[in-house]
Amino acid sequence: MTEQGDTHVKRKMPKGVRKGGTRFPRQTLGDSLAWAKKLVAKTHLGPQPEGVVLSGVVGNSNSVGRVRLSTLKQFGLMEGDSKGYIASDLAKRIEAAPTEERSALYRAAVLAPPVFKALFDTFHGDEVTHAKLKQRAAELKVHPEETGKCADVYVTSMVTAGLATLDGDKIAHLSAIDMGTPPPSPLITEQGDTDEPKVADDDGEGPEDETQPEAPNPKRAIFNVNVTLDSSLDTEKLERQLRLLKKFGAI
Repeated sequence: MTEQGDTHVKRKMPKGVRKGGTRFPRQTLGDSLAWAKKLVAKTHLGPQPEGVVLSGVVGNSNSVGRVRLSTLKQFGLMEGDSKGYIASDLAKRIEAAPTEERSALYRAAVLAPPVFKALFDTFHGDEVTHAKLKQRAAELKVHPEETGKCADVYVTSMVTAGLATLDGDKIAHLSAIDMGTPPPSPLITEQGDTDEPKVADDDGEGPEDETQPEAPNPKRAIFNVNVTLDSSLDTEKLERQLRLLKKFGAI
């Protein structure tokens, strides 16, 4: 008989249960779009309780089904809670849009999860390996045992959204410029204590207020001169004083 403490039993996490760390979608965008299509139809008249959505939309009523619900919410395709879920405005727009207009909506969905947005911001315009994506996922605090899963779902979803192409182990990302958006940049703040961005030195414009007075020219000195003329002066001296005052702009 084995004494207590001699036997080491390795606990196995149930399938679909998170292990901690930064959250990311466990299912691909492609799968989520298929569920979102059902969700739009199922919730057309209003929110539906969790049981209905689990069985009628994602097709699983256990923990795996709840992981799928979480994925739909992370991609911005579903709103609500267990009392009532409903398709988001993004999901409805995707369903109603012509095929040629869906690409931009897919991109909005795939960049909704913060960890996917951070990965794309890091590598947009670059060709990287799967290992590099895993390394970056680890830096973003994804659980060490989940970085591979995160990279897999990220790549598949990015390809679906047209933001990346896959060639063997190489993942080529579309650049932010090709997307028609500027590359991400850090927000510049005043002394780190405000979220208001600094005004560029060469902007040349103040706040949007057309009544704002024009700033004085810093190169021009402004002064006031009080002039008292002595009526007893002869005409020649008076004219010299007047010319001198006029020369300096006093009159």
